[in-house]
Amino acid sequence: MTFDPLHELARAGIDLSIVGAEQREVVGSLSEAEVALLVSIHEQLRENAPEVEAHIVGGLLF
Repeated sequence: MTFDPLHELARAGIDLSIVGAEQREVVGSLSEAEVALLVSIHEQLRENAPEVEAHIVGGLLF
C-alpha cells in the first residue's frame, strides 16, 4: 500500500478541511518522516492545551 500523507494526518486527528488545493498538494507530497514529525508536534500541542490552542488553526501550526 502506498503511503498517503493526507490519510495519515487525518487519522491522527489533524483537520485539513480548511486547507486550500495548493496547500493540500504540498501536504500530500510530504514524506513519512515529515508526517511523523507533524503528528508528534500535534500530539504535544494537544497534551498542553489550552495554553497553545490559540496557535493551532485547522490542525496546522500557525
